[in-house]
Amino acid sequence: MTAARITALFGTMLILAIVPGPSDVAVVARSIAAGFRHALLMVGGILLADFLFIFLAIYGLATAAESMGSLFTIVKSLCGAYLIGLGIGSIRSRSKAMGTSKFKGFPQFSSFLSGLLITLGDPKAILFYMGLFPAFVDLANISTAEIITIMLIATITVGGVKTAYAYLAESAKLFFEHPRARRTLDIAAGGVLMGTGLWLLLRN
Repeated sequence: MTAARITALFGTMLILAIVPGPSDVAVVARSIAAGFRHALLMVGGILLADFLFIFLAIYGLATAAESMGSLFTIVKSLCGAYLIGLGIGSIRSRSKAMGTSKFKGFPQFSSFLSGLLITLGDPKAILFYMGLFPAFVDLANISTAEIITIMLIATITVGGVKTAYAYLAESAKLFFEHPRARRTLDIAAGGVLMGTGLWLLLRN
């Protein structure tokens, strides 16, 4: 990769990361409801999904799906059902004061898994890595150093932006202590989770 292509890829990924999407809403909601640590775990799951997309773009998503056969469809359906369940739980929950958050004692791995699944079902991420991403990289002749460079770019842009969102949300907790504001956030987050889950179940 040339310096120009690296710069172009970095700029494009940074802009796409800044534009709000399902994962951004989820990170903000988790940061407010469960704290900055849970939000960081969710960011970790998002980055892992991005890394998976990078490898799939390099080695071929169609080949991977074909080799997995029906297992690919089963995994996709399970991911969708899990996200829908999380969304329903968020919408049906009763908003409480921050000191008695419903996420208190919530398994930290669930935050990581939520970030992973949300990104795997994010149309924006899929479109970029499977469609636009090859325009910046010669996938037929990519080297190990270039793969590492791409992963570093993803970590800095995607991870950095979403961590910033989580930090800002953590700082704005006082506003969301109001039950009505918390309720609105729960419904918004639940809608995003359910929408992503339904998209995973219904897409071809």
